[in-house]
Amino acid sequence: MHTVQVKLPRWMGVYEAPWSAQAPVKSAAALALKSFQFTAEESARFLRIVSECNRIRRHYDIYRWLGSDEVQHFIPHEILLSAWGDFASWELKLDLTSGIAGVRTAALAQCRVDRLLRQAYARWIDAGRSPVVFKPAEIESAPHCHCTIHAALRDMRSALVHGVHDKRSGRDSLFIALGAGAFTTKGRSMQRFLACLDPLFAQIDAAFRRVPALPLIGAGSALRESSSVLELSARELEVLESICHGKTNLDIAAALEISPFTVKNHVQRIFRKIGVTNRTQAAARYAEAVREAATRLAEGGSAAQPNAA
Repeated sequence: MHTVQVKLPRWMGVYEAPWSAQAPVKSAAALALKSFQFTAEESARFLRIVSECNRIRRHYDIYRWLGSDEVQHFIPHEILLSAWGDFASWELKLDLTSGIAGVRTAALAQCRVDRLLRQAYARWIDAGRSPVVFKPAEIESAPHCHCTIHAALRDMRSALVHGVHDKRSGRDSLFIALGAGAFTTKGRSMQRFLACLDPLFAQIDAAFRRVPALPLIGAGSALRESSSVLELSARELEVLESICHGKTNLDIAAALEISPFTVKNHVQRIFRKIGVTNRTQAAARYAEAVREAATRLAEGGSAAQPNAA
């Protein structure tokens, strides 16, 4: 087996976790976080995370990056909710990244998650803008709502909130990672888990800054309009969205409760209608249609209208 020796920058070897003066360290476990050293494996994983982050150009790239083995090694999660803007006036932009069917940014236009956001943000501020792990069940969020987002949230066992504070603008970027399992996995203690979060969330923040925000108001309309642009039926749009999230025909058949043969026929018709020959091209065409539709709706136009010459 061939190996390559790489000399890592000094900052990759030892990471000093910052602690706010407003949130003094009170325990020996927290004190241990002030001096943290990546293992050789963790250093290699983190370098790959940084490298892939630099290649992000669209929302689908973020979805694949967050679901990669490298990011999931440090933060095993099923849903990542991000919010940024002016938290004082609650003028925020939101983004939702998940492989769970129906858990999409567009769904936030119909069912908000303000209670979760407000309480998670308050906990983060109370902790001196340090990472906080909690149980989603501690925050009662729309218990009688049966939308796809809240249904998925009720299945989550662990939640982690952390963010990045921009001292120039005075504004925050907040991220809430939700997982069906515990975060203290892969043989790591809670101390080691928390210690690696600052550099990792700095990369997550950088990744989201590489792509334009999806409009929240009217986002659902953008998805509906994109189906018109692509000339797809509602069912075909469901299948295409699942394809974009890496689902196989068998996965799609199980989720939609139809036969794999029916899914195969849907896929073939979708490819013909939107003029592509494979799943990668289909995902790119879908992302383009949603982006164009959202932009035109935000400008007050109709996604179904042709481009002006």
